Amino acid sequence: MSTPEREPELTRRRVVGRGLAGALVLVTGGCGSQRDRATSTVATTPRTTTVPPPKRRRALSPLKELARDVRGPVRQPRSSAALVFNERFAERRPRVVVQPRDVRDVQQAVRWAQRHDVALTVRSGGHSYEGYSSIDGGLVLDLRRLRAVHVTRGRALVGGGAQVIDVHAQLARRNATLPTGSCPSIGVGGLTLGGGFGLSGRAHGLTCDNVTGLTIVTPDGRLRRCDARSHEDLFWACRGGGGGNFGVVTSFEFKTHPARRGAWFAISWPWGQADAALAAWQRVAPHTANALTSVLDLGSHAGAPSIGARGQYLGRESQLRALLRPLTEVAGAALATGSEGSFALAKRWAGCADLGRGACDTTGASQPTARFAAGSAYVERALDAQGRAAILSAVERPHPGAGMLILDAYGGAINDVAADATAFVHRSPLFSVQILTYFGPEGIDAAMSWKRSVERRLRPHASGAAYQNYIDRDLRGWQQAYYGRNLPRLREIRAHVDPENLLRFPQSIR
Repeated sequence: MSTPEREPELTRRRVVGRGLAGALVLVTGGCGSQRDRATSTVATTPRTTTVPPPKRRRALSPLKELARDVRGPVRQPRSSAALVFNERFAERRPRVVVQPRDVRDVQQAVRWAQRHDVALTVRSGGHSYEGYSSIDGGLVLDLRRLRAVHVTRGRALVGGGAQVIDVHAQLARRNATLPTGSCPSIGVGGLTLGGGFGLSGRAHGLTCDNVTGLTIVTPDGRLRRCDARSHEDLFWACRGGGGGNFGVVTSFEFKTHPARRGAWFAISWPWGQADAALAAWQRVAPHTANALTSVLDLGSHAGAPSIGARGQYLGRESQLRALLRPLTEVAGAALATGSEGSFALAKRWAGCADLGRGACDTTGASQPTARFAAGSAYVERALDAQGRAAILSAVERPHPGAGMLILDAYGGAINDVAADATAFVHRSPLFSVQILTYFGPEGIDAAMSWKRSVERRLRPHASGAAYQNYIDRDLRGWQQAYYGRNLPRLREIRAHVDPENLLRFPQSIR
């Protein structure tokens, strides 16, 4: 892989320097002595001197104006390779990328976009499945410099650009935890705004359920503090209403939970027992003790299907093994369990062997990128034999690369919240189904055919809803699927805070 060329950077120093140089020219240019021009023949005659008008200072170009107004780096990238996780969208070319140093920078950048009618998008971790953390011809606000995490007793104040691993590293120092997603480089901002499922979700709820306040720069450039008593509608919308719809969230305040030692498990079955294993998992996972959250993985790689499950229990390992008995009774089950502290569990799901190395470096987690497409569905009634057969036959279909179905168990604290208490409406499913298909540069047609085959076979057995954080531009009726009965209120709030549609991307609420 070749090293990317250095992106041109417009710095405040260069712009100011050029402005000072121009000012010196205006002061000194054309100022010669008049003494040699005076003669005695005209000494008694009043002389009229024509003074040329001052030279007008050339107006700054929009990009130089932006560089003057913000203190953080302002760049014009040649691609979106450093902005997106999904390699399918690396060729997008934003007009400009700003990395704000502080809230003032965010406000200045938003106002600049408004003045010049430039579409604005926000990057927190870059994990938008459809690459919406970048935008062709628009302004990307890359929040990676707003990543501070401060933990006090029972509360965590988290910058809008912080990543999951940043948060857990700081929480661990205070013996606290927070439900989040698993990938270390996921941005907490996008995760929270779209909901936030993770492996302590059934115990502590979604990430958005734990927000107690936030600060947001709305498209008019104003900074607003939102909580249950101030800007209540906006506070409601930012808990599940999707990333990039209402403004730039510069910080979140979360309630935290005491960190507890927990147990983990991983189990697999032979493919010949896939139907029995799927049936057992859906009987147990959404209904078991709230302290247990689990995920079922169905995989297809070069025509070889596989099935397994994993999860964690906020309790003793012996108790976990008892809860898993219905799964281990399926013929051929192979179970592994263990017990760890909460931070070790977070690193386990992040795939981190040692904090501070590779993907788990808390100075800025990096994640290997991939070329993929994704979709999702929700299941509210247990799959019958026909529904299970539909899913399993879809997985058995040959895949040119790798395909996965990931079933996330809901119930517990997730479903205890009313559907209209936050913008996140999906409070009754048994589980979600995430559909992922990975492929190389030439394999997109066959991979998309596999994905659509899975969706067709699953559709009669699903609710018609979908998870907004597994965003999918191919989904028909996506606004209703993501937001359900909360959509009218979200549209009203969106129209109020962004009447000129500054925050626009193909699946922004409208």
